[in-house]
Amino acid sequence: MSNRQRTSGIVRDVVVFVTGAVLVASTVWLPVQGDQEVTGAILVLGILAAWSALWAIGSASRQSHWTHVGLGLLLAVSPALMVFPSGLLAADLFAIIGGLVIAAMGTLGVISSRRSPVASRVVASSERSGVRI
Repeated sequence: MSNRQRTSGIVRDVVVFVTGAVLVASTVWLPVQGDQEVTGAILVLGILAAWSALWAIGSASRQSHWTHVGLGLLLAVSPALMVFPSGLLAADLFAIIGGLVIAAMGTLGVISSRRSPVASRVVASSERSGVRI
C-alpha cells in the first residue's frame, strides 16, 4: 500500500471518527423532548462509529470498511426503523446525514481496497506485523 493510499485511508477513518464524536456530543443538545430511545440510538451508533474508526486506523482491513458501510446505513435508516417521533427533525437529520457520511467513507474504503493489488496488501500486512516475505 502506497503512502498516498494509506494517508487517504487515515483521512477517511478520521472523518468517520469525527462524525461519530459529533453524534455522541449531539445527544447532549439535540431537542428530543425526553425521548430516550432516540438519544440512545444516536449515542450508541455514534460510539460504535468512533470505535470502529479507531479500529480501522490501526488495522487498515477491508472488514473495517464494510463495518463503516453497515453502521452508516443502519444509522441512516434508524429514524425509519425506530420510528422517531414527529417533530424531531434535528435528530432525524443528524442520524441520516451522519449515517450517509459514515457509509460513504466505508464505500470509498471498499472501492480503494479493491483497486489495490492483492500482493501489495499482503506485503503491507506483513510489514505491519513485522514478518518479512
